[in-house]
Amino acid sequence: YKKLANVQAKTMFGGMENAGAIFYFEDAVNGKREHENLQSHEIVHQWFGNHATEKSFAHLWLSEGFATYLTHIYTESKSGTGILNSRMRSDRDVVLEFVKSRKRPVVDTTSNFMLLLNANSYQKGSWVLHMLRRELGDSVFHAVIRNYYATYAGRNADTKDFQAIVEAHASKKLDRFFQQWLYTPVNPQLGINWRYLPGGKNIEVTINQLQDSEPFAFPLELELNFLQATPRVIKLPINKKTESFTIEAGTGLTTIVPDPNTSLLASFSVTGK
Repeated sequence: YKKLANVQAKTMFGGMENAGAIFYFEDAVNGKREHENLQSHEIVHQWFGNHATEKSFAHLWLSEGFATYLTHIYTESKSGTGILNSRMRSDRDVVLEFVKSRKRPVVDTTSNFMLLLNANSYQKGSWVLHMLRRELGDSVFHAVIRNYYATYAGRNADTKDFQAIVEAHASKKLDRFFQQWLYTPVNPQLGINWRYLPGGKNIEVTINQLQDSEPFAFPLELELNFLQATPRVIKLPINKKTESFTIEAGTGLTTIVPDPNTSLLASFSVTGK
């Protein structure tokens, strides 16, 4: 828009992203820069949510997920990837806790719009963008975001419209990615078991998807830690309820750490020896 006013005012929310005049709660500005993330989030909405707007509230994640993740990217640009990963792990905990009490998809057709102000629209929507970034790579991901805005600035879009933009840049169909992360009401719950095979050089890693749904498809990174060797990260292609992999590990494997680079929205439990 031609102008942006940031206004300290009375509001029932921490911030309200009115187009061109954002309202923040009273005493939000105190000289200590305590609410930079809130202010960043609401400013992102001037692009995503206000100027490029979802067609209906069912697709609210196109506003709130975008504002949440692009705020994280802004923080990453200032403070580094470690901060981004820390924020994504915190958001993952919120999403996994939310689904324990309310199993709803991100694209949610409920008529109670206030119920959409939840972890699915904000933190899980952000996580969908994060996993999409990992899938596409940074340069393609940023091109997607710019093209989506250029196409729908001053217009309305829904999730299918965004998916079409993504697929055009990725040069492949991503139906399964969007279906499992945005239209499935649960998240992967992974049981990971490992054991040395006879001979003591190779290990067998078994991945069980324990959630009550069709199997998800995703790359799973595992960090292998050793007594006297440098840790090693491997990537496994997962797409079935139960899969086993034989991996050349050598001797002295002590622990396996799932998702060391914070790339997957899932819960993890690891057993092995």
